Amino acid sequence: MGRFQLNDSNRHIYFIGGTALSLLFLYSGLFYMMPLHEINPFEYFFGRDLNVYNIVDIITGGSILPLISIITGYIISQYSYKGKKHIAKVLAFMMLILLLNTVLIFGFDKMPYVILTAFIGLFFVGRHWIISLAASLALFALHLMFNVVLEIISGLNSNIQHMYSGIQRVNEFISTYRSSDYLSMVNMNVDILSGAGAESLYSALFIILPSILLGVALKELDFTTFIKDSPFLSAGIIMALLAGGIATKLLQVLSLGTITGETLGEGFGGPVTAIGYFMILAYIADSLPKPVFEVFYNLGKYGLTSYIIFNILMMFIFYGFGLALYGQISVQMLILIVAALYVLLMILMNLAAKFNIPLLEQTFQTNKKMRRE
Repeated sequence: MGRFQLNDSNRHIYFIGGTALSLLFLYSGLFYMMPLHEINPFEYFFGRDLNVYNIVDIITGGSILPLISIITGYIISQYSYKGKKHIAKVLAFMMLILLLNTVLIFGFDKMPYVILTAFIGLFFVGRHWIISLAASLALFALHLMFNVVLEIISGLNSNIQHMYSGIQRVNEFISTYRSSDYLSMVNMNVDILSGAGAESLYSALFIILPSILLGVALKELDFTTFIKDSPFLSAGIIMALLAGGIATKLLQVLSLGTITGETLGEGFGGPVTAIGYFMILAYIADSLPKPVFEVFYNLGKYGLTSYIIFNILMMFIFYGFGLALYGQISVQMLILIVAALYVLLMILMNLAAKFNIPLLEQTFQTNKKMRRE
């Protein structure tokens, strides 16, 4: 068997992944900065910091998990030629690494749920794209019915329209993560992981899984070829998705984070925006100069390694045995830190590709004859 070469269409998913890492880093960085699930941003942030947070939330809120899930579904479908047994082994390895990351470093990490749900997505790989798409739409429709529409109705009928910041709980997080007691941090991470429970499983079933199935369907449909063949139609769809998703997220900001606004923005606007992100990145992939494309492609190729290194660096920047910046910086400063780390990882991963340095992704290979670029 000759060496398997990735064609341009298949390489696009790594470009999309490398670009999407910037949004994932920014989304994760917000939780390194502050326990956002414990606060009402409209009560906690003020002035320019609140304005910047709102912009970041419009870009990332509710859209990052679906975007990463679409990419994951697309990739497992792309690698179907290696066999589902091999893909399952790769997913198991990634699950172990990401669980260790959640327990030892970043308790708010949702990536293990993406990988866990990808095992279900494997059952749809190789089937007709209509089956995967229909299952994706059915699950998303159930999500809209039970987690968006009913929640909005409940919110409209409720006198409680805001979640007020739990200052005592926020102080508990700050004192733990800014201390030098690493075991206390691990215990906090375990508490976060175990406390997520039903909410995270619901998210995995009705938000992450539909997105993974959509990714599978898009690959089976040969979506990147569709974009090439129908650029004007694709551009129209992209603009409609991004405009609709971002407008819905903007309503969340204008409603000052009410239950109704947050539910609509996170539950509907986020997934719609994620599809728009995926499509626009696939759309521009062919338009970029090859050197620029390769820079992001190599970062996406080593996506797991990049994500783990990012979390290790963020741990030493924000936790007590490092610079202890947890709860101490503005959103603007966080953006600068995340941007710097993203550029650093981009350089490191391109050097790794140039010199063929083995990283975590090396375990994904079945044998030397089947290596991908």
